[in-house]
Amino acid sequence: MRLGRDDVQWTLGRLHAHNAGMAVTLSLWQRCVLALQALLFPRYWLAVIVEEPLRVVFNSDNREVTVDGAARRVHAGEKSLATFEAIQSIDVVHHPRKGEEGKPEHWSVSLYLGRSSRAYIGRSRKQADATKAAALLATITGKTVRTVEALAHPSVINTRT
Repeated sequence: MRLGRDDVQWTLGRLHAHNAGMAVTLSLWQRCVLALQALLFPRYWLAVIVEEPLRVVFNSDNREVTVDGAARRVHAGEKSLATFEAIQSIDVVHHPRKGEEGKPEHWSVSLYLGRSSRAYIGRSRKQADATKAAALLATITGKTVRTVEALAHPSVINTRT
């Protein structure tokens, strides 16, 4: 199949299909690119695979998380992570670099469910990827986004107001 100029277009750095057949081809292509990215950069990446008005699918470190606006729940595979009603906020946590041989600087996205309970969405070395994921989550769930700074131990966080 040869792609014509009218079949696809680039919008804000993403490839969009103009028909259903091309959408399937692009989805398969995006999954292949993500698998290759996972092989070359095995950790700390977060990507949007599907972006629809009531549904978003994220892939982070080869783990898919689906936000389903119709069912009002977030799940990873068959496991339910949270209902929209249980979500108190969406947190973007900045994790500074840990020493020379430690973890690199990265940002994680999680759902704060209250009483120190969180549902992990994903992490990325790029702040833009994490904030985009949080914005998409906020759009579908209607919850607010908080910026959080990790200070020391992962259980100790400082919320920015």
